[in-house]
Amino acid sequence: MSALAMIIIAVVFISVVPQVSNDFWLQAKVGELIARDHAIPKTILFPFTEIRDARFNAHEWLPSLMFYWLIGLVGEDGLPLAMGAAGVALFCLMAWLAYRRSGKNLPIALLLGLLAVGIENQRHFLRPELVSLFLLGFYWLLLEACRQRPRVLAWAGALLVVVLWANTHGSFILAPIIAAIYAVGLWLDGLRSGTAGDLRQKQIPKAFAIFTIATLAACLVNPFGLDLLQFVVNFGHADTDKLIINEWMPTFSPGWYEVPAVWMGLGCAAATATVMLVQWRRLSAVDALLYLMFLILALKTVRFLVYQGMVAAFVLSALATAGQQGAKTSIRIYAVCTFAAALVLGLASQFGNAFGAFPHSALGISPSYTSFMIKKLSAPDLRGNVINSYELGAELVYRAYPRLRPSIDSRIDSYGGAYTWLNGRLFQDDALLVDYVQKYDVRYMLLSHRDFRMVEKLPSWTSGRWTIRAMDQRAVLLQRSDLPAAP
Repeated sequence: MSALAMIIIAVVFISVVPQVSNDFWLQAKVGELIARDHAIPKTILFPFTEIRDARFNAHEWLPSLMFYWLIGLVGEDGLPLAMGAAGVALFCLMAWLAYRRSGKNLPIALLLGLLAVGIENQRHFLRPELVSLFLLGFYWLLLEACRQRPRVLAWAGALLVVVLWANTHGSFILAPIIAAIYAVGLWLDGLRSGTAGDLRQKQIPKAFAIFTIATLAACLVNPFGLDLLQFVVNFGHADTDKLIINEWMPTFSPGWYEVPAVWMGLGCAAATATVMLVQWRRLSAVDALLYLMFLILALKTVRFLVYQGMVAAFVLSALATAGQQGAKTSIRIYAVCTFAAALVLGLASQFGNAFGAFPHSALGISPSYTSFMIKKLSAPDLRGNVINSYELGAELVYRAYPRLRPSIDSRIDSYGGAYTWLNGRLFQDDALLVDYVQKYDVRYMLLSHRDFRMVEKLPSWTSGRWTIRAMDQRAVLLQRSDLPAAP
């Protein structure tokens, strides 16, 4: 019990952090529109330029509704606690999966559950991606049930998870791939063990092969049908997005070398591979292929490192069964669990969680507005069009749309690289900025300090065309000098 208590305390500490995802606010606003209109927006809608008529790739519409309802349930002040609850729930899910696969080896399950959450913590944000991690965990549980004892209810449950996944996050494309890996891996396991001729050993791989086709059909159960599948595949090859969005950059890009979370993910992958090599005689082809797939993803793009802890919990749990453990060994593993949790808690108390945040503060990390800026933006005289930094647009939509309309928000996949590049050029090219302001009657600019430092060098600023209306440690609100002064 002491090991479990220490783990829960550590998980809560690293999971309860201020809301730091700018996407969350936009998704909550979209969820509000869906709840109000009973329809998913078809266009970008919010900006003041012609781009507002561009197609909105609403592939995350279901979490948008969830986030809108979540704010209504717990309020904005309760969001950090919701994140903490999500961390504990994910730990329980992965520990249960490890417990089932390890032959009910509880201490190993607790240790691997902590590992899964510890690596996931680098991206523990209120985003659709977090929901998709839960769906992956449930999907694995159901596939394992089908692997051990195929039942119609388990197959149907797995298909339902795929449908929910397809309406939640683009990573749903992994579902049919994982099912195919089960089919191929189980067939290879049969060949290796010499039981390939056994009737049951033949039937299970065939069942998973049929299920793979069924998952592809389940992926199409969404408001966009085949278009969603094409969008996900094409987005994975969009080089412009990878240059603009940090999380889509290659894992070994120079900018990531000093980020501890990257080395945590890579270290976890290396440790898992080491155990797999030592225990290769007992390693299932399914587990080896799944590990290889997620490793390729992790080496390709930095955001996929988030899966490495979950993959480790899945693979390593099958290599440590309860029958191998005596009472003394179990006690030692419980002690390791306690020590690992205490180490996590101690490091997080000193340096913050995997992305440097503390339960009470994410200053310097979060693009979310301060209470000061929220109050300033709520002034009723603030009306009109706003040129904004990319990372500040989503919450501007949530806080002030339609009274204030942004130039851009965080939906790069819908805006495209060209428009996003143009928005960034406004802070460096004065002629472009002047023309843009006149064409669209722009009244305000809401800038990060990085972008404000560039604007300060432009003639539009030095000649006094803009004045500071509000400034804090995260953002600067500028107002055109020819507008009436703030009341």
